[in-house]
Amino acid sequence: MAGSLKELKARIKTANNIAQIAKAMEMISASKIRRAKQSVQNNKPYTAKLVAIMEKILCGIDITLADNPYVKPKPGGKKLIIAVSPDRGLCGALVENISRKLMEYDSGEYVVLAVGKKIERFAAKHGYDVKASFNMGTKLPRYDFIFPLLEIVDRLYLSGEVSEVNVLFAEFKTMFSNAPVMKKLLPVVFDKRCDDLPAAGFKYEPGAAKLLRDIIPNYTEVRLYNGLLNAYTSEQASRMIAMQNAKENAVDITEFFTLSYNKLRQEKITNEILDITNVMIV
Repeated sequence: MAGSLKELKARIKTANNIAQIAKAMEMISASKIRRAKQSVQNNKPYTAKLVAIMEKILCGIDITLADNPYVKPKPGGKKLIIAVSPDRGLCGALVENISRKLMEYDSGEYVVLAVGKKIERFAAKHGYDVKASFNMGTKLPRYDFIFPLLEIVDRLYLSGEVSEVNVLFAEFKTMFSNAPVMKKLLPVVFDKRCDDLPAAGFKYEPGAAKLLRDIIPNYTEVRLYNGLLNAYTSEQASRMIAMQNAKENAVDITEFFTLSYNKLRQEKITNEILDITNVMIV
């Protein structure tokens, strides 16, 4: 009986410790999510405007004649995925969802540039050729973080080693919702029909082709950075929700064990009183 009480007391203490740790991690993610959400929202209008400008320029020139490797489709060669994930776990199903999405793409056709320890290990374990890897980090990504990534992308793409570049990341939607998406970065193509765009009547100085060469580097930077911001925000939101659930579960377990402890203790006290009463009667 005493052993059972001691075991329950230890379990109550463990559950309380877990609840405190989960609460601390929840508060840390909550403090990070505010700035991250604001960064995603601030980045959206600029990205959308840049995409719109690119669409108009591309609809105003003959891509087959444009002397620009970033807009011409390349035959053959493997395709590159810049896969973005957290470095750490404890963020719900986020890592699993990203990993499942990656598995939709054949390791014989795609190579990986990993951003985040979780996706790096997963890709290597499942036979993907990991060209390079970077840590995602625990802070909001700085804009200059993307430059080493783009150096590798340029080297692989311009040399013809890869014919396509994609970004795989968790797109932030709400605090309770995110989804893994794969977005093409290079070559620069759009799904919209040029007939639907008001491109007619626009004139570009010093010319659409020249403007295209100048704007594409900025376009790839912004698109990639947008993916990193979404990935980081999704990570913090997922971790906050996961830690909130863990805290609530730990509190429920604490209450259950406390109730069991009190019942067992009361039972022990009652039995001791009965033993004393029987002795007195005898």
